[in-house]
Amino acid sequence: MGTQTERRDAPTVTSADLPPLRVLIVDDAASTRTFLRAVLEHCDQFEVVGEADDGGMAIEKASELQPDLVLLDITMPAISGAGALKGILEVAPATMVIIVSGGGPAIGQPLLEAGATAFVPKGIAPFELLSRLGSIMGRPVSIDSLDPLIRLHDVSSGVGLGRPSASQPLPRAVVFAVDPLERHMLRKVIELCNVSVLAETEMANTLRAVVEASRPEVVVVELPPGRLMDASILGDVHRGAPETALVAYAENEEWREGALAAGATVFVQKPRIDELVDQIHILTSKV
Repeated sequence: MGTQTERRDAPTVTSADLPPLRVLIVDDAASTRTFLRAVLEHCDQFEVVGEADDGGMAIEKASELQPDLVLLDITMPAISGAGALKGILEVAPATMVIIVSGGGPAIGQPLLEAGATAFVPKGIAPFELLSRLGSIMGRPVSIDSLDPLIRLHDVSSGVGLGRPSASQPLPRAVVFAVDPLERHMLRKVIELCNVSVLAETEMANTLRAVVEASRPEVVVVELPPGRLMDASILGDVHRGAPETALVAYAENEEWREGALAAGATVFVQKPRIDELVDQIHILTSKV
């Protein structure tokens, strides 16, 4: 009687079982580096190991860190993105380089021909950015891999509402955005401005209730792309707390006039994180 061999299927290896991809961010704009770091740090499949603000530093960091991935801007002082790409591939040949630029794909084509792995435009939504990076690197991401985000559902209980105190006299802000990664990114940017984020939410009624209850100095409202602006949320927040500075943040420039007319204090066009930082500093400087 022959011996029957039991068949054992090999365990399925998922991206969650793999070590995080080590990333070097290269961009001369501090605001862009902040944005990219905030997005990547929100996903456990990426680890930011360094930053560089010019091509020469990028080559040095790549040689030192040997990252799995470099996110590289094209236009930089001293050594351009093209020069940096050549140097990075020489000192870290196993590293993948993805071009992240505000220009069109045609601008990145010469770098793709020179060895860059892919081109990703600046200004796309955070979750889309992560999804693209994951697909390029063979590690599709899912919302389940993201750290928990603050969601407020019961304002009457006071849960999640920050209160000013003598030990923390920082200006206070509330964030509204539909995309969870957009909310996280905005929180990071606002906190870098030395402003305390009381809450972040995706629900209009929660936003109104939180603002009326806490009277923050600043509210940042991200207006989602691809649909007509619903100015009612801006008007409702302004009427409920007219003393609160209201920042409308959207990629559609044609919404500027409507947002300001609805009650926004300022309008910032995405993805101008640098302008957003400047406006938050201005709005909270008198607090």
